[in-house]
Amino acid sequence: MENIKLEAESAPAGAVMGGTVVAVRFQPVGKIYYFLAAPELALQAREWVVVETTHGLQVGQVVTVNLPPTCATCGEETLRPIVRRASALDMARHQHLRERGERAVETVAEEIKALGFKELKAVEVEFTLDGEKAVVFCVGTLSGNDQNALRRRLAPRLRCHVDLRVVGPRDHAKMLGGYGVCGEPRCCARFLSDFHTVSIRMAKDQSISMAPTDITGMCGRLRCCLTYEHQVYLDSAKDFPKRKTRVRTAEGIGRVIDWDALKAELIVEIPPDGPRRERKHYRFPLTEVEMLSAEPEGPTEEDPEPASE
Repeated sequence: MENIKLEAESAPAGAVMGGTVVAVRFQPVGKIYYFLAAPELALQAREWVVVETTHGLQVGQVVTVNLPPTCATCGEETLRPIVRRASALDMARHQHLRERGERAVETVAEEIKALGFKELKAVEVEFTLDGEKAVVFCVGTLSGNDQNALRRRLAPRLRCHVDLRVVGPRDHAKMLGGYGVCGEPRCCARFLSDFHTVSIRMAKDQSISMAPTDITGMCGRLRCCLTYEHQVYLDSAKDFPKRKTRVRTAEGIGRVIDWDALKAELIVEIPPDGPRRERKHYRFPLTEVEMLSAEPEGPTEEDPEPASE
């Protein structure tokens, strides 16, 4: 989820050489951003710092220090400097604003209900360190005019400038946390800093059932975990025949309908033709079958899904 969007500001050439590139995140499993720390700060991982973002001053936690100036994530962009190491007063105010944000969610929900926005739901509210700006995260649909109406009603109640952000179902699930169908805490809320593309092809390559309950996460989208072992299956199946290939087995001539890449086994339908009720499915080790010919396989749609909305 992207809670804080940063913009690089101009700095003299070679400015990175005068400090240390530091990775900072603003949420426990949020996206990582890069800043320039003055040498005298001598920051360490897990320390808290105050940085300036496009929304204002924010408190973030150092993830990594002493990164190379040409790291792939930083590119050639100049970096904003870290304002200071967070003091006890900064941390106390940060905690107070988090609690204020939790209470503000109820206020936002009340205004959404009053305006009759049935397709919109308040998820989270974040305040800048000075308390002068609130970023309201919602899930659902909201037109430009509706945004203005909601912003006008929220500003006097929250007593600050209000910025609205509509997030997608994956980000919503990340904010809520909870457990997945595997019984473990949701990956998105536990360790995924960014969402990656997930496709139906990944499930097919792993011979996973296409039933929605088997491939859909709690967010209603394809499960992120489909990407974890996908490359392993692709590497294991490089020597496997394509589906619909005719093969000779100990049980006779058949047709490959699927395979188990991790066990190096083919699932063969025998006989390859004739009434379907007369066909049987067998498993054979890849080394015990002889490939004969391949029938043209029909087109397969990949149905890619965006990482985050």
